[in-house]
Amino acid sequence: MLFSRKNKEPADVKISELKFISDEAKNAFRILEFETTSQLRGKQADNLYLDYCVESGSVADRAILYEMRCAVYFANTVKPEEKKLRWWEWKDENTDNTELYDE
Repeated sequence: MLFSRKNKEPADVKISELKFISDEAKNAFRILEFETTSQLRGKQADNLYLDYCVESGSVADRAILYEMRCAVYFANTVKPEEKKLRWWEWKDENTDNTELYDE
């Protein structure tokens, strides 16, 4: 009997191919020079958002922050929950996910 080895690492996907974030968020990651989700592992989305605001020279829409949180969750999770791949699940007032971005 053969046993299949289960993948213990999250999927590595090009950020440009993620369907659950907007083109604006994809552009923010491009400006920050992130191309794949493996580059987001271990990062803090809130810090990425602040870096993006500095790079762009203005305060970005908060939805970009929520999408960054979503992308970082995807990058760090082997089997991401479908529900958590929606940017509005990562709004500040949603306390269900705070442990994932308040480290």
